[in-house]
Amino acid sequence: MAASHPWKFALAAGLALAACSEYAEPTLTPGQQKKVEAHLLDAVPTPQHAVGAVIEDQVRLVGYDIDKTSVKPGETLTVTWYIEGLTDRPDDNMLFVHLQGRPADKTAWQNLDHHPVEGLFPLRQLKKGKVVKDVQVITVKPDFSPGEAKLYWGVWRGDYRLKIQNADQIPHDKEGRVIGATVTIEGKPAAPAALPLAQASRLAAGKTIVLDGKLDDTGWEGLSWTDWWASPDGANRAAPRTRARFTWDDQYLYVGVEAMDSDVWTTFTERDSNTWEQEVIELFIDADGDRKDYLELQVTPANVVFDARFATHRSDLGVARAWNMEGLKTAVHVDGTLNERDDEDRGYTIEMAVPFAEVPGAGSTPAHGALWRVNLFRWDFPKAGGQKAAAFSPPVVGDFHALDKFGRLRFVNPADVKAPGVDGPIVPLKPMQPIRLDPAKLRKGRDELGNLPAPGSEAAPSESVP
Repeated sequence: MAASHPWKFALAAGLALAACSEYAEPTLTPGQQKKVEAHLLDAVPTPQHAVGAVIEDQVRLVGYDIDKTSVKPGETLTVTWYIEGLTDRPDDNMLFVHLQGRPADKTAWQNLDHHPVEGLFPLRQLKKGKVVKDVQVITVKPDFSPGEAKLYWGVWRGDYRLKIQNADQIPHDKEGRVIGATVTIEGKPAAPAALPLAQASRLAAGKTIVLDGKLDDTGWEGLSWTDWWASPDGANRAAPRTRARFTWDDQYLYVGVEAMDSDVWTTFTERDSNTWEQEVIELFIDADGDRKDYLELQVTPANVVFDARFATHRSDLGVARAWNMEGLKTAVHVDGTLNERDDEDRGYTIEMAVPFAEVPGAGSTPAHGALWRVNLFRWDFPKAGGQKAAAFSPPVVGDFHALDKFGRLRFVNPADVKAPGVDGPIVPLKPMQPIRLDPAKLRKGRDELGNLPAPGSEAAPSESVP
């Protein structure tokens, strides 16, 4: 799994960049800059497997190295792609990599989109004549179906897949993907993990939420946190320490997120920028669970918002991001110094007030017991390098928009919770039957009791337990 946004989308084709700053180039530490420089080559190498696929006028896939072609679910393999720039004015392209087994098997599929060099080098920076050595470590998802799977490679931009110019010379499929190595997935897949469940408890009378990002209002007192979020790929690896809790009233769902972070930073200042390329908290909502007409809301540590409404899974990004949520309220509190890269921060917290009226599929105020499908993610970009992610409900596949992997959020109104045995149905007791005693058995028992040795005598049973 690569860093940057391996699970996300890039800019939609044709967006007017002059209107606002759609993306910001990563601000790299000296160590990160050295890593990028080490992966930029002036001479074209000779990889294990030559390819030579020309992708429009943008890049050429020289070839790739691969460390193994047999792997078990949950294990990793490393593929190194060598990509040459063909223009001094590259577009905001993104790499896609698919690991796919039998086409009809949904579990035999992983989407591994990414930017090169662990997300530190957006492909739009690759100039003519330079070659980027893109080392991609792939963790095969635990429930990947056994059998043969192929690696497919290509370039995309928004909802447009760039074409292979020399397709008659390059192995490719009907979908315009370059065919790479064949990998054998061995053994049995693990059973899929249960989807997590979070609870939103209705705001109690007399308690309030003040949107200042601090999570110290009376309305948050006593509410349950989610578990600490996990790595999105489902692997048992460390993820940035992040958790959330929820409450609600007649108008809003309130979301509070706590993110531990020793270096809190962001350079984005304009709404609907490519906020996922730096540090950010993301909330996805598919209220009715129909896997369409869903929302993506993001908040950066500087309280810059990205909001989008997708008609279907990954529908047109330009249309989705043009939508703005009316009445959305957000706030952020940084425990440290925002954008001071040389000090030691402790983290940041965010608050969101999401109006029910703007959530498709929600209708009006949720009823007690209502269940939404939601997911939350966090991107962290530490000084040590490499963007890292955490997920409330790990999608396992390389797609933050994996709607079937969303967790669940249950709305609870404590006033409507029935107390067992009090508000529940009254069950009539069965009439007691008279006890019939046998006089002969009573006399026998009395005689046996009369023959017991006196306490303290040698014949009396010991009080100790053998």
